[in-house]
Amino acid sequence: MVLIEILCRRTDNCRLSSCTLQRVPQSGFNMTSRFRTAVHVSALLIPFLAEATTKSTVIVALIATTVAYTVSEALRLKGMRLPFITRFTLAMSREDETPRFVTAPIYLAAGVVLSLVGFPKNIAYASITIVAIGDPVASYFGRKLGRIHVKQKTVEGFAAGLVVSFAAALLWVPPHLALTGSVAGMLLELLRIPDDNLTIPIGAGSAMLVTSIL
Repeated sequence: MVLIEILCRRTDNCRLSSCTLQRVPQSGFNMTSRFRTAVHVSALLIPFLAEATTKSTVIVALIATTVAYTVSEALRLKGMRLPFITRFTLAMSREDETPRFVTAPIYLAAGVVLSLVGFPKNIAYASITIVAIGDPVASYFGRKLGRIHVKQKTVEGFAAGLVVSFAAALLWVPPHLALTGSVAGMLLELLRIPDDNLTIPIGAGSAMLVTSIL
């Protein structure tokens, strides 16, 4: 389902409950999926931003953004909205998610922050890279080419995510660590361990850390 338009009848407090969401069906990789993918892939910038500024600066910025998002979601569920943030939430959310608190961005931010805090720099960067690129690639190829299903995921999506996340992780870690982290992260994506935005970077980072010690 693609979000076409939000029509909001203005009231004194412009309550979200007076809004009507119009959606039309569309098959395949729709606009909502594209927007979610863009949000995911934007996490690839985190390591570069941390290098250009400081890790602490990036962590504080992520926490502040997450707090603002959480407040926005709480207000949205009470029928109110914040400019831009509420529109962002609706654009990236599936139709079945909007009646409740949309947690995916919070889990992604938490996974990134915990990786930056808990792992050595290069392993943290590789973990963030794996969740940023591996998860959306697995989802895309699973939708397009998936034939062999494991619950709601596909082996084809797993394979595509593994290859791409391995190649991307090589920017930060040696091949044996990149392979270990990619396998761990994509297995968590394949098995649909909730919420994989959090578990993929933590699982991938933990696997790489253990491998680096052995």
